[in-house]
Amino acid sequence: MLRSRVRLPLMLLAATLLSGTALAQSNNPDFRLNNHTGVTISEVYVSSSAVNNWGRDRLGDNTLPSGRGLNVVLPAGQCRNDIRVVFEDGSDKERRNVNTCGIMEFNFTR
Repeated sequence: MLRSRVRLPLMLLAATLLSGTALAQSNNPDFRLNNHTGVTISEVYVSSSAVNNWGRDRLGDNTLPSGRGLNVVLPAGQCRNDIRVVFEDGSDKERRNVNTCGIMEFNFTR
């Protein structure tokens, strides 16, 4: 009888902690963009799906070789984002309305 009395509060505490962790993560839009395309990416743009411009190139003067990743940091709560990459040859690829609060990594493939 004593064990069941102790077990229930511990289970409730564990459930509370787990749900609190999930809520904290669900508001975090940061993610790692991985280049699995086989070619170098020369530009990366990530912007809110609610706006009509791409903003700044997140690579600047750098490139993102295939097999490498880039940590993308976004404002808290900005969960719906568009992602655009430009390859060395000038071609590009976009992914629209990505829920970045629901992921930790985003793998770009060609």
